[in-house]
Amino acid sequence: MKKVNIVSKISIILVLFSSLFYLGCKKDRIQEKPLNSYDSPDSYLDSKEPAEQTFEIDSTGTGPVTGNQGTKLWGTPTNCLMYVGDSITPVYYNYTLKLVELYKPKDMIYYRMPTVASGNVLKTGGEIRLRAFKDSKELTFKSPGCGMQIEMKNPAPVTGMKVYYGFTNGAGHPDWTDQPAGTFTADPTYGYMGTTYKFGWINCDARADSSSSATVSFSSTVDELTNIRFFVYIPKTKTVMEVYNTVSDNIPSGADIKIVGIGMQGSNLFYFYDSRKLTSSATIDVEMKATSDPDLTALLDGL
Repeated sequence: MKKVNIVSKISIILVLFSSLFYLGCKKDRIQEKPLNSYDSPDSYLDSKEPAEQTFEIDSTGTGPVTGNQGTKLWGTPTNCLMYVGDSITPVYYNYTLKLVELYKPKDMIYYRMPTVASGNVLKTGGEIRLRAFKDSKELTFKSPGCGMQIEMKNPAPVTGMKVYYGFTNGAGHPDWTDQPAGTFTADPTYGYMGTTYKFGWINCDARADSSSSATVSFSSTVDELTNIRFFVYIPKTKTVMEVYNTVSDNIPSGADIKIVGIGMQGSNLFYFYDSRKLTSSATIDVEMKATSDPDLTALLDGL
């Protein structure tokens, strides 16, 4: 009787062992493959940003100075300028203007400067960043009434474009004032003419008309999306939107859109591209592909 008990116990142990081995093998077979991970592409995008240009403004200059992409700056008298935080010390000529020009969607993507104001899509005639310095000290406008005339080159200007100022919002993202601060005049011989009363980012924009809207969101079964930068471009309004946390701001329904995702693995560049008419909100399946700097540049040039 004792022998039978021993044999029974051994049989039970073998059955349990076989079951555990089977379950372990089954688990190994169904375990999902780890998602491909990516590094932030910010260092790559930084290396592609248009260079900041520098101009010296002196007392004898009649202006304007002209940027590489056609922005004209008419300067401003020194009695309209003050050191940041110091309204007492006078500013004398010469002083320096520094200019960044973003007229192409490619450059707005490189700079990560979308044309969306507090979630509202803007149609854009271009963005610039304007700063002023005396020696190494930054300057600002005295108020009220002090500003600077600017012209933004555009071969087909339209009426109704406004002056928007840039700032960093509470989420740490670049944004634009929801209410415009002035008006650009459409000049068919050159582009847009306006006046800025602030230094910093300045946008020639107008609200995009839309009676209804939709969003795009992103998911993937093969790629980890956390560090990938996604951008949506709307050709009709020349709008660049960056998608944060994989869900976009509202996009006008029926808009033709182009989507670009950019990520890195070490020094290797990866991208995602999609184009579609957005008739309703959509979740887009992402699968990143290896690319090169020349090929990605050509893709962005073709937006």
